[in-house]
Amino acid sequence: MEGEIESMGMTRRNNNSEEGGRRNRVRARASQSIEPIPAERHASARALVVSETDATAMLVGPTLGELEIPMECECGTSEALVRIDSNDRPRIDLILLDNSIHDADEFAKQLSLDHPSIALVVISQNATLDEAVDAMRAGAVDLINAADGPDNARPAIHAALERARIAKHREDRTERLRTVCRKLNSARHEVTNQVSDMCNDLVDAYRELSGEIDKLSVSGEFNGIIRQELEIESLLRVVLEFILAKSGPTNAAVFLPASGSEYSLGAYVNADIPKSSVDSLLDHLAEVLAPRFENRPGVHQYDTRREVHRLMGADAHWLPDQTLLAFPCHHDDECLAIVTLFRDDHEPFNSEIVQILETISGLFSRQLARIIHVHHRHLPKHKWGALGDEPDNYDFDDGPDDIDLAA
Repeated sequence: MEGEIESMGMTRRNNNSEEGGRRNRVRARASQSIEPIPAERHASARALVVSETDATAMLVGPTLGELEIPMECECGTSEALVRIDSNDRPRIDLILLDNSIHDADEFAKQLSLDHPSIALVVISQNATLDEAVDAMRAGAVDLINAADGPDNARPAIHAALERARIAKHREDRTERLRTVCRKLNSARHEVTNQVSDMCNDLVDAYRELSGEIDKLSVSGEFNGIIRQELEIESLLRVVLEFILAKSGPTNAAVFLPASGSEYSLGAYVNADIPKSSVDSLLDHLAEVLAPRFENRPGVHQYDTRREVHRLMGADAHWLPDQTLLAFPCHHDDECLAIVTLFRDDHEPFNSEIVQILETISGLFSRQLARIIHVHHRHLPKHKWGALGDEPDNYDFDDGPDDIDLAA
């Protein structure tokens, strides 16, 4: 029995020690919860009292004075909203609202929607549980019972100010992040635009380089063909064959200077002209078309009937429904040949063939000048005569298309 009593006594002592420990922990938590908030934390805070009487200001004034927080007073909710939205006055961080005002609930709800960072404390003369629930639902952070005096108001104001400080810090940080995001977004758009411009420049440079490579390729191919030709007739043949391979089926003619401003037919390709009328057509073109391009460098394109009519005037009936390309071959300010291509206007010449003709025209001119120099090197230049004065005629039949060489 004594052992049992002794053990029971030990149990009681243990229970007493556990209860004492719990009391000490409760006291420690209580002492931690009532630590005063340093006043410097709220040095920049500002409070607004919304009440129709002075009782509310007298209730919270001592606590706000201890914390050195400026206090403003408004008699109604409309005036309070105007003050809150004012940009030329200091920001409001804490609102102490007397719930006896007739539209206090609507004001509290509107405040929580428009200004969530402002802490709202509701003050009631005789607070009830229902009033506390309604205040919390409206967005208030606490409810003060005015009947309990200023001492009861102090912890609620401290907690509300701390909450307002945290909310303001969060809002300022969010605004800074928004500003940084806007700057980053602007920089992203700028970089994107720069990258887009660089890509466009690269595409343009690639196209330009590709065009130059194509020109070099055409120049190399054409120059390799004509450099070995030292006779006018063979040169005209290979030139027309080269052009025909690039342009597709087309009528073509090369007119050579005869005497004065007259031209004669040097060679031609017949694609779709009736053989009975080809001679008269080409002779007439040598007379009326070739001289028009003698002093007009470059490749000239005429895709419509109106353009051809504007070029040839009354003689346009010789090329009905035709699209036309023509270019002169100049060397040392002298026209050595006129090259023309024409076919049905339903198949106009594309820009690629125009670029090819622009590329080969200079090479063709230089080779013509070289041949003339070789053939007449034993005579003074003023006695070289015309290219069309060669004595020999060459006539070639090349299947469906005729390539003819004429003196």
